[in-house]
Amino acid sequence: MKKGLKTFLIVISSILAFIAIIVASVFAITNNASNAQEYKLGDDTFKSIVAIVGKRNANSVSTSTQNNVTTKQTQYKSASVQNDLIDYTQYLRNEAGFILTKDMDLSIAPSSVHLAKQSCEPGKILVITIDYDNFGYTITIQKGEGNITAN
Repeated sequence: MKKGLKTFLIVISSILAFIAIIVASVFAITNNASNAQEYKLGDDTFKSIVAIVGKRNANSVSTSTQNNVTTKQTQYKSASVQNDLIDYTQYLRNEAGFILTKDMDLSIAPSSVHLAKQSCEPGKILVITIDYDNFGYTITIQKGEGNITAN
């Protein structure tokens, strides 16, 4: 084999190995974050959906902060969307202290569920939006300034 071709193959092999390591790392990080037993934003912690309904495949996991609002978002695939959301919203309302901020009807898909509660940090609230269709759901948790008041 010629020296130039051999060098080229070594470089290509190294690049492919590096890409494989990056892909495996991203998959491992996404898988660990999506299977966490709790969601945590600052001092606020509550059970994740996988802690209530069991492991689900996650398509993506992201965290960002903009204008003093922290947002965590996880997108899950599920073959039992309606049952997952019934179980999880019952937990959120009955045990985690969240209240519905918009009427929900899980028989309609696609749609969304909206819940909120006062943060343990004074002057802040937690808002959960669950957008779903027949194949999965995206859970978006936001924490920012605000108060919940009854009408």
